[in-house]
Amino acid sequence: MTRGKGILSRYALVLDTLAATSGLTLTEIMQATGLPQGTVHRLIVALLDVGYIQRLEGRKVYVLAPRLLRMLHLGTPAQVIANLVAPVLNHLVHHFGETAFIAKLADHEAVSVAMAVPDSQNQSYVRPGRVMPVHATASGKAIFAFQEKGFLDEVLSTPREKFTENTLVDKAEIRADLNLVAQQGFAVCAEELDPGIYSYACPIHLEDTGVIYSVGLVGLTERLNRFPPVEIVDNLTDAANRVSALLSAR
Repeated sequence: MTRGKGILSRYALVLDTLAATSGLTLTEIMQATGLPQGTVHRLIVALLDVGYIQRLEGRKVYVLAPRLLRMLHLGTPAQVIANLVAPVLNHLVHHFGETAFIAKLADHEAVSVAMAVPDSQNQSYVRPGRVMPVHATASGKAIFAFQEKGFLDEVLSTPREKFTENTLVDKAEIRADLNLVAQQGFAVCAEELDPGIYSYACPIHLEDTGVIYSVGLVGLTERLNRFPPVEIVDNLTDAANRVSALLSAR
């Protein structure tokens, strides 16, 4: 038991050391950790095998790999995300007068983790649900359009509810819709989850991690459609880039 804990602590030491840098050679890892060369070499080989670290192309420099970075992002608490992105969401709300929110990949679905609503007593606003179905929400589409095919196959293997007459439930049609989202860089939900409700969303691309978040805007169809789609998409794209920078810096 003690030996097992000792081995795990060495793996953790190497990962912690790499996390604090932009990359280290084997010798530099030895110097930073105080571990002997043979031990560091074995740890590096094992971490490479499971995809927790990777070697920079053409160089014997090791860095944290996308698999581990993705795990770290997926484990970030919702309140931490909400605190980070509040200024970005508030800017969208101020500009459009509608609800802005962040959705996050959670297993086989997307869930809302941060939200900003209009501060107005004279106008009602739409509050999105916590779960964002992949086939019937802009925020869900904006995330799942950028997932690996095998994972998406798992997600689409479960039955899909037809919420409104506009909801796509055929697997081939959903795939075509997601392919379009990936090509154009944004998603739209045209009354596919609730009648009279429209939404837009853009993926949030994280360097070396991919897309596990999206930023969306939702409101009554008649109100949201007063704005040109290009204006909404441009603002959401800018918001996505700002959130990406905030989360990556963290």
